[in-house]
Amino acid sequence: MSSLIPDGDRLKQTYEDLESRPGASCIMSVDGHSVLAVNLLRWDRSPDPVDWDKVGSPYKHAARREVSFPGYASIGSSHAIVQATCNTRTAYMSFVVDFSGDRVENTSTGYKKLQRFIDDFVPQETKKFDCTK
Repeated sequence: MSSLIPDGDRLKQTYEDLESRPGASCIMSVDGHSVLAVNLLRWDRSPDPVDWDKVGSPYKHAARREVSFPGYASIGSSHAIVQATCNTRTAYMSFVVDFSGDRVENTSTGYKKLQRFIDDFVPQETKKFDCTK
C-alpha cells in the first residue's frame, strides 16, 4: 500500500488557526496539487445525535470505523467525518478530512490509509485544543 503523501519536488503545508472559534484548517499539497485538507473545530457543548452508519454514505467505501481514540468516525477512501470526545461531557471536536490525488485507493480496503492518518492526527489535535490530555 502506498503512503498518503506522494513523492514530489515541493511539499507545502499550511496550518491556520481559525479566528472565529477554536479550530484550524490544514492543507497539504505536493507540486501545487492539494492532496489532503482537514478542517477541525472544538465545540463546547454536547454533540448532536449522528447516525454514524449513514453519515458517510455519499462517499466511496465510507462506513463507521473503530478509531484509536474516544469518539466516532465514518471513513472512506477519500473522505472522513470524525467526532472526538473531549475529557468533559460537554465538549467535543469535529474533523472533516478530504484526501485527493493519485494515492487515493477507491477499493473496499482503501480507507485504511486515511484511517492510519486519522488515528495519528486526531489525538495530537485534541491535545493541542485542550480537549484531551
